[in-house]
Amino acid sequence: MNAAQLISYAYYLSGIRSRTLEDVTDTDTADGLELLNDILAEKSIDASLINYFTHTEFNAIPGQEEYFIPDLIDISSLTFNIGDVRYKMIRDFNKKYFGSSRVDNITSLPFHYYAERAVGGMNLYLYFLPDDNYLMKITGKFSLTQINDPSQTLNNLDRFYTSYLKYELAFRLCNLFDKDFPQQSVIVLNELRIKLENMVGLDLTIEKDSLFPATSVDPFIEANLGRGWTP
Repeated sequence: MNAAQLISYAYYLSGIRSRTLEDVTDTDTADGLELLNDILAEKSIDASLINYFTHTEFNAIPGQEEYFIPDLIDISSLTFNIGDVRYKMIRDFNKKYFGSSRVDNITSLPFHYYAERAVGGMNLYLYFLPDDNYLMKITGKFSLTQINDPSQTLNNLDRFYTSYLKYELAFRLCNLFDKDFPQQSVIVLNELRIKLENMVGLDLTIEKDSLFPATSVDPFIEANLGRGWTP
């Protein structure tokens, strides 16, 4: 299926155009493409309706703290490798990472990181500053690809997701044309939204925090590599 076909189905589902009596015009297609790209972009707001996780890698640069990852909108985990051994990293909150006392120019193993949304992707900050070109591995969600031409195929999306997009676009078209969305389509759209939200369940893994002050990484690492400093 390509974008033009999806847009045509959306017009028919909305009732704005009759499948047997009216053709979807070029102007209709242009309007539909604009709204479809809005829908795809809005999925990046909280990633709840993006059900695809991606695993990607990049190499750390010695002494560099900040890295921009294009199109990344939600990060589940970040690790680094020394050879074949993978090491867990600790994600810090904004206040802890930027507001606590530390020595800024230590280069060592990057056990801590902070991630924040940026225009067009996400910024990652590493501490300690990497002292080598460690292989960094990200598991997360990336924004859906925008559609530049109605003839563009949607092979990168599952059939159930294109079905959802048909109904979601039909709903938007009804708003554009100031027309009531058919009640039977409302039911289908709501069911699809719920199923997509439930498709990737919550991570219910329990992590226990100590009530007593303690360093967040191994004391041996702190003493010998970080000299006692943490973010």
